[in-house]
Amino acid sequence: MNYIVKAAIILYLSLELIIDYSIAYQSFLILLVVIAVNIFKERYFDSVYLTIVTLLITFAAVTVDFRFSILFALCSYDFILKRMYVGFGVSATCMIYLLRSSDLLTYLLIVLFCSLLAYVIYKRKEEQDHFKQIVDNERRLRYELEDTKAKLLHSAKEVANIAEVRERNRIAQEIHDSIGHNIAGILFQLQAAYKLHSKDHEKSLDMIQKSIEGLAKSVELLRDTVHNIKPKETLGIEYIKNIIDQFRFCPVELQLSGDFNKIPANHLELLSANLKEALTNAARYSNATKVNVNIEATDQYTRMYIRDNGGGCQMMKEGLGLRGMKERVKNVGGSLSISANDGFLIVCLIPKEGSGIFESSNR
Repeated sequence: MNYIVKAAIILYLSLELIIDYSIAYQSFLILLVVIAVNIFKERYFDSVYLTIVTLLITFAAVTVDFRFSILFALCSYDFILKRMYVGFGVSATCMIYLLRSSDLLTYLLIVLFCSLLAYVIYKRKEEQDHFKQIVDNERRLRYELEDTKAKLLHSAKEVANIAEVRERNRIAQEIHDSIGHNIAGILFQLQAAYKLHSKDHEKSLDMIQKSIEGLAKSVELLRDTVHNIKPKETLGIEYIKNIIDQFRFCPVELQLSGDFNKIPANHLELLSANLKEALTNAARYSNATKVNVNIEATDQYTRMYIRDNGGGCQMMKEGLGLRGMKERVKNVGGSLSISANDGFLIVCLIPKEGSGIFESSNR
């Protein structure tokens, strides 16, 4: 934009000088100097000092030819862009002092127009820089958030692995301390009974009987240990079926496809939480008489499709429930689509780790 404004001013000056067919060599030389200074200023060294040099050249040129007064508009334009309002005042004062009264109004209007244009350009550039800074800050915060999210996911996996190792160690220690000692004692007793079999048959039978009783107690202890380890709640897809069985508002048709043994535990937990929320919304708002639930498990993703035959809602508001569903899915890198036209429709898609789904869109 600066090139266009300055080129227009210099072109106007050139036409003014040429139109009378009486351009002096001094005027031509001054014009070349002004052009050279402004080209150098725009391309190599944009400094307020060069604008001051242009103002001094203009002041001297006007004493040679008053038509160089148009260059005051050029100086005013540069001073406004640089926020050098004192320089603008000096430029306007010099112009008023040097010009004749008959030409003053024309050149003054040109100077005011160029100054106003410079002010508008400066404000626009200032807004662009401000918005650019906002975008850069938002991008930086987003990258930091993604980095924090990755660290949290990594930490969560490490915590899960540590918890799993601790649980294995606890189970191994419990089996070793209780069942292991009992079985070792029974083994020694059976070995002793075997050696006494030919010497003292009755004592050998008595030791075998005690070994049988000890084994029975060990089996009972093993059963109790396994019972304590086994979760009280049903896990996996059976837990999802249990949620549907306990829903009393309307019939729910469940369709399953794929190998659900390969679904990660956190995916099943997420599906269960979102299914509960979806059924709750259906009972509260949809007036549905039937709900269809379809869960598909593949090597790349897990997908849950929930639709009811209710009336839907044209102006659906996102409450805590729907917001929570979206946050759960987003935290594992998935997507959640919700529609309230012609019944509620919820599609939850969760990618498997390393499948590559959504990776390009999340970068």
